[in-house]
This record gives sequence, C-alpha cells and structure tokens, in this order.
Amino acid sequence: MTDYKPIGKDKFEKIRQIYVESFPEKLQVITRYLKALSDQDDRSTIFIEFKNEVHKLAGSSGSHGFDEIYQLSRKIEKLLAELVDDNTQWDKCAEHFNQQVNTLIASLKDIMREYNIKLSLDNVNDEHASDHLAHRKLPIFIISEKEDELALLTDVLENRSFAVYAFKDLKKAQEASKEQVPAIIVLEIDEDLSMLAKGNIHAEFCSSSDIKPAIVIISRREDTDTRMKASLLGIDAFFASPINAHNFISTLDVLLAFRESKQGRVLLADEDQDRIDYIASVFKNENFESIAVNKATHIIDELVNFKPDLILLSLAQCKSEQGNLAKMIRSHEYYFNVPIICIVGKNDSHLKPNLLDLGVDDCITTDELSAGRLSALRQKIVRFRRANHLIIMDSLTGTLNRDAFVDRANEEISLAKRRGENICLAMIDIDHFKHINDANGHAVGDYVLRHLSDYLSNRLRRSDIVGRYGGDEFLVLLPDTDLNSAYLVLDMVRQNLINQTIRVRDSQVNVSISLGLVSARAADIRNVEMLIAEADKKLYEAKMSGRNKLISGVV
Repeated sequence: MTDYKPIGKDKFEKIRQIYVESFPEKLQVITRYLKALSDQDDRSTIFIEFKNEVHKLAGSSGSHGFDEIYQLSRKIEKLLAELVDDNTQWDKCAEHFNQQVNTLIASLKDIMREYNIKLSLDNVNDEHASDHLAHRKLPIFIISEKEDELALLTDVLENRSFAVYAFKDLKKAQEASKEQVPAIIVLEIDEDLSMLAKGNIHAEFCSSSDIKPAIVIISRREDTDTRMKASLLGIDAFFASPINAHNFISTLDVLLAFRESKQGRVLLADEDQDRIDYIASVFKNENFESIAVNKATHIIDELVNFKPDLILLSLAQCKSEQGNLAKMIRSHEYYFNVPIICIVGKNDSHLKPNLLDLGVDDCITTDELSAGRLSALRQKIVRFRRANHLIIMDSLTGTLNRDAFVDRANEEISLAKRRGENICLAMIDIDHFKHINDANGHAVGDYVLRHLSDYLSNRLRRSDIVGRYGGDEFLVLLPDTDLNSAYLVLDMVRQNLINQTIRVRDSQVNVSISLGLVSARAADIRNVEMLIAEADKKLYEAKMSGRNKLISGVV
C-alpha cells in the first residue's frame, strides 16, 4: 500500500494554475466544434467528437475542483448524447444548446481572468460573458408578505446555492417571471386564501415558456379546506409553517431532480415488435425515456441497467406460462413498489380484477395511451420517485442511507469494471463528535451533521456518491478517479472545513474531520464492503496519528 503526505493549499493552487493554463486550448476546441455545427449540414460525426471532448473536460474539471465547469460540461454532454441518438432534433434544440455552450465559454474565461491567464482568442463569442452568472444558480421565487418568513427562507435557500428572488406580492413575481421563469415558486399563505382560488398558478408564470415551475405552498393553516384549495393550483408540495428547513430543502431537491430529467423512464415488455415501436413513439413524443424488451428473461437485466420508473407489460407477459412476471419484478428489493401497468386490448377490460391479483397496478389500452392517459402514468411516476427518495435517504442529513449507499456503490463498481476504470472511496469521521454533543446538546450535534453533509454535497462532483454510514461517519465514492486527484479534492475539503465556524442558536462550533481514503481498480474489487473495510483501517490510522488528517492507500 502507498501513503501520500497531505498536500497543502499552496500546492493545490499551483496544480489548479497549471490546469487553467490549458483553458485557451480547450476554448479553441469548443468554439471550433460550435462553429462547425452552425456551418455544416451533416453533424453526426461532430456530435460524437464534441461529446467526447466535453466528457474529458467534465472529468478533468471535476478532479481539479471546478464544480461549475463540471456541471455545465455534463449538461452539454447529455444534450450531445441525445443528439447522437437522434440528430434530427438539432433544429429544435440548437438555440438552447448554443446558450449552454456560451455559458460554459464565459465560465472558462472568467476562471482564466481569475488566474491571470491571457485571453487571446479572437474567435470566442463573448456575448454571454457579462450575464452568465444568472445561469449558474437555479432561480427560486419566494412570495410572502412576512419579512421574517422571507428572511428565513432566503437564508436557507441561498446557503444551498439557489438564486433567490423575494417578492411581497404575486403581481410583482408574475412581472419578474417574464424576464426569468423560476424553477420553483414558494408561496407563503396565511389568512388570505383568495390567491388559492384563482386556479392553476402555472399559467401565471410560464405563459412564454414551456418550462413549468414546481409550486410549493407554506401556510400556517393546514386544514382540509386550505389543502383542497391548494391542490387546485396543481401544487407539488405543501408545508405547514414553521417549516423544518432540512425537510424543506430535501423536498426541493426531489422536485428539481424530476424537473431536470425527462418525464420518466419507462420499460416496455412486449413480444409484439410493432406494438413496442408504436408505444415507444407515443412516449418519446411526450418526452419520456423508454426501453423495450421482447423476452421476459431480459427484464431483470434491464431493471438493473435502466432503472425504470414505470413498467408496461403486455397481457401475454402478465399471463406468462413461465411464471408471474409482475411478482418476479417485485421480488427485486428496489422495485417492490414500482408501478406496473398491463397493456390490454379494448375488449379485455373484464380481465382487470384477475390482473390486479397477479400484482399489476392498473390496465391501459393502446387507444387510451394515444388519447392522453399519459398524465395518469406521469403521476404514478412522481409518487414512485418520491417514495423511493424517502426510502433511500437518511432522514437527518439528506444523504443516502447506509443500505442505499452500498447498493449505489456496488452498481457503480459494476459499471467501472465494464469500463476498466478506477474507483476511490473515503470514510469520514467528525473529530470529537461526542464532545460536541455533550458540550452543546444533540440539537447542535444534528446541525453539525447536516452542515457536513451539505458541505460535502456542494463541493464534490454530481457523479460522486455521498452517504451516511452511521453516527458521525460518512462515506464518499468517487468513480473514475485516481488516488492523487481524490486526495487533492478531499484534503481541500478537510482544510477548508477547519476554518469555518458553525453558528447555531447560541453556540459556535469549529469542526475538523479525519479521513481514510483508498483506491483500487474496479476489476480487483469484489464489492464495496471490501473498500469500506480498507478505508476504515486508514481512518483508524488518521485518528491514531492525531486526527484532522487524511491517510490514503492503494488496495
């Protein structure tokens, strides 16, 4: 095993400086591909090559701690992946795509200026250089007449890197939405329920956009009448005031995850290829992502790889002689509550009671699909996602719970084995956490745990997986990362955390952490438990050598 000495802040900044010096070349590549897309008719090859370049940029920027570049690159990579699959969509998404790329260009140039790297690219479009900051954070509108409520919510949301716009009345918020459509609207309503009686509020905020904001209601009144009126608005969440800040943020994360993705992932199981093609086209037109299998034996593999939010089975599949397909699916621990819908013919509705006994949730005809029954399926997907979120998340910190982390990590290891990648895993422990609880009370201790989880989530890549192992211990899995890169990022987290004073109630707490970090080729890993055991040993070394340290090694 190999140990690395801690890397100081100065050395880390020198490494970042060297990396930023490569930005002019990266900008040239990006602008060259962007120009090629506008000049050429046959874009198939360009989409593939551009996607590969952006993928490399995402990986390198994430390893060097440039989270904004990483996030933007991943978004562009996703758009390009969709265009590779279907390049006919270019005309529809060209404007949005160019906006995303120009935002990335502006962000790269900003970092170059910060590091005093000379910008000598005449062909780089600077159109969005001045206003790209507006695209960095998701906009959230808060509408409340109460100054204290506005201040509280603004503080909570800004600490989670949202762009918060506060308004005292609905009319001003509606005017502002003409310039920028919010991702989420938070309405604080007390005695005046007239606002709730106006009908679907989405129309008031997205008349010029196809994007529908999520609607969240906060009210001191949570009686049936208030909730019924709120439901008429098509709201996504209702909170009784005063809110639990952690639960509030956790709910917003779920809503945003759903907003940023497609309407849902649908697995189609049918032996009739023509019917599969037809149904798949229906879902594609409604912005669903779908995958089809024509053999029951392939379903379990696709469950693991595709992770559907909804499963559609043909009548023949439901009544398969090979066994009860629906019950077989539900035997999978992750999919015991996945919505399963049976596709039946127009004259087969009388079979519904029998099919329900087989474990399906509902029946639907192909005619109903084409007639717009998709809204009901969409709601089933929303409920499934929310239920799963509650199952897999740690209720205190909002990170993955222990079991969910292990499941996710093992899935990532399987993917890394197929790709021939490296995996890093860190175990993190808060130093002297018992003393924090004893000296300040468990409420302060809980706040410290939430602070650390938020701190980790906000400073690591989206592809990195954070989970609470138990007590004050956390786990971080870093896919496709070498040991030195993981060390640099995590040691910076450790060093920066020391300099922070956590203020809660009347207490001021300074926190340090100890870390054990291990790296291995995915091909050499039996399971994540193996990595956890090795990281635990390194963590023990860190604590025994004085705490506030990171000890690493190769497995």
